Amino acid sequence: MNAIRFCASKSTISLFSSKKRSAMAKLTTSKWTKHKILRRMESLRTHLPDTAWLSDTTLWSMLDKYNQIIIKPTGSYGGHGVIRISKVETASYEIHNGAKRTLLIDKSAVSRYVRKKAGRNYIVQQRVHLATVKGRPFDLRVMVQRRPGGPWQVTGKLAKVAGRGYIVTNVRRSHGRVVSLPYALRHSEVGGMSAELTAKVNQVALKAARQLHPSYRWVKTMGVDMAIDKKGHVWIIEVNFAPMLELFLKLADKSTYRTIKSFHASRRKQNSLR
Repeated sequence: MNAIRFCASKSTISLFSSKKRSAMAKLTTSKWTKHKILRRMESLRTHLPDTAWLSDTTLWSMLDKYNQIIIKPTGSYGGHGVIRISKVETASYEIHNGAKRTLLIDKSAVSRYVRKKAGRNYIVQQRVHLATVKGRPFDLRVMVQRRPGGPWQVTGKLAKVAGRGYIVTNVRRSHGRVVSLPYALRHSEVGGMSAELTAKVNQVALKAARQLHPSYRWVKTMGVDMAIDKKGHVWIIEVNFAPMLELFLKLADKSTYRTIKSFHASRRKQNSLR
């Protein structure tokens, strides 16, 4: 599969300032663009999985380096199109797509599979070995918001636990469930580090929002998808500018949802006064 040049398409932003439009006319909200912006902050680099634009070369260099990789579309969310590829023996590879597992016995078969399944705009990423709740991987949705003219704040956190047999934690796609972060940490391999990890998650999420802000000044709500691996390291998986707020209604404590909605209300009020 030949390398594909990055191309801004449906996710291209039309910025408000004509001066900024001329300077950053092709700025996009794709995962790849946001990843590159986040990498500019040195203190965030250790929290970002190694990521590259998907080509046959990057597919194999990443697989040789990490043994397990994730490929996913750069412009869609919700776990759609996410595929895990694992080196299981010297010349065998396991493909995990949804709940289906396929064993392929040589590199050419893997390359053909990827060409068939992956679209034009895909990235390849080292696999993060997620901490688990009762054997099922989980990741985090961290809401970072700001009121007009105000600072960025963490307004809510939850954990998404994958359904049985799935690699993605998207609740609808994997038939998983939503739990509070304290519950997930308490029942995971890193339960003894709960307070430290919660503080680190907040710190990293805020850094990500502040780093992205100069490039996307119109954004006032970010859903930072994060992960904690089995050793307790905190990762940023991706940042979503249109996160699904209703996930927070699945928590027993509805106060977090009300806080998040109050930030949206203040944004709408400001827009109505313009």
